Amino acid sequence: MGTTRGTIKRILAVVVMIFSVLVLLLSLTGIAGTWIVRNRLNTDLVDIVTAAEARVSATKQGLDRLEAVLAQARSHITTVEQDVQAFGADLEQNRPLLAAISDKLGLNLAPLLDSAREIMTTVRETVVAVDSAIEAINAIPFVSVPVPELESVKKLSQDVDNFRTEVQNLRTAIEQRRSEIIGGAISFVTTPTSQLGSALDEMQAAISDYSQQLSGVQEELAAFKSAIRRWLTWTAVISTLILLWLVFSQSVLLVLGWRAFSNRTLLPEERREPPTDS
Repeated sequence: MGTTRGTIKRILAVVVMIFSVLVLLLSLTGIAGTWIVRNRLNTDLVDIVTAAEARVSATKQGLDRLEAVLAQARSHITTVEQDVQAFGADLEQNRPLLAAISDKLGLNLAPLLDSAREIMTTVRETVVAVDSAIEAINAIPFVSVPVPELESVKKLSQDVDNFRTEVQNLRTAIEQRRSEIIGGAISFVTTPTSQLGSALDEMQAAISDYSQQLSGVQEELAAFKSAIRRWLTWTAVISTLILLWLVFSQSVLLVLGWRAFSNRTLLPEERREPPTDS
């Protein structure tokens, strides 16, 4: 009976030692893996945020170019408005002014609007890429970076297209109704030019608002980028401490298993001093 109990005890001790060795090896591997993964995650996350920052910066640069183009367009519209005010009652006198307005709309303003349309196409594509990158970043727990509104860009793009169409329609109307360009019969010119000026002002205001929104996104991305290394380092340190505790506990368990296998008491007995004769 005693032999059987001893055998079972030794078998259990072997099982405990094998389990302890496996957990010990896994814990040591986990410590090394934690720091390897930490470095890899740091590199990958920084690359993702850097790419998002570059796209946001490209979007802002595109909006700056668009604003500059619209500012030039606004200057031309202002000149057209001033030319319209110079119309008189004499049709022959109005024809040079009419030609100048037609040139401003067709030769000066139209190329600017074509450029604005191309810029908006690029900006819209870039914003889509920015949104995708930020959504990937926001998938990380406890991370929330504001996503730029794509609808605002779509509306701005539509406004540019509408403005371009209105300029074309105005030029066509001027060419078709030259005989009506006399004093008191120029409302079909003055009204559209006034509307075009208001439309440009609204688009420039929308660009300014969206640029401010992108500035906020840049600040959030910069803050997250600076915090990445700190967060990953603290996570790695906490994981390492937990794994070190496992290493210690399994080392103790391994020693106890070995003592049980060797038929020793689990805890060392306290040594007692032999009694001395008085």
